Amino acid sequence: NGWRPPLLPPQFAAELEAKRVTEGEDRPVLQRLYEGAFHSQLGRATRLDCASLGWGDAEASQLAAVLASGAAPRLEQLDLS
Repeated sequence: NGWRPPLLPPQFAAELEAKRVTEGEDRPVLQRLYEGAFHSQLGRATRLDCASLGWGDAEASQLAAVLASGAAPRLEQLDLS
C-alpha cells in the first residue's frame, strides 16, 4: 500500500541526507517543515487508524518509537488490526 509509519524528525533528516535535492540549502528548510508538520499533526491526533496497512514488525516498531517519544499526547485510540 505504500503507507509508512511517521519518522521521528531526526530519522527524517537522516533519510533526507541520502536523497538528492536540487539545492543543498533546501535540506534545513525541508527538515524544519517536516518537524513542524510532525509535531502539529501528531500533537493534535486523538485517533490513529493504521488498520489494513499490512504493516509488519518493523513498521510497528517504528510507530512504537514515535508514540514513546511523546509526539501524540492526545492519542486516545490506536487501531492496528
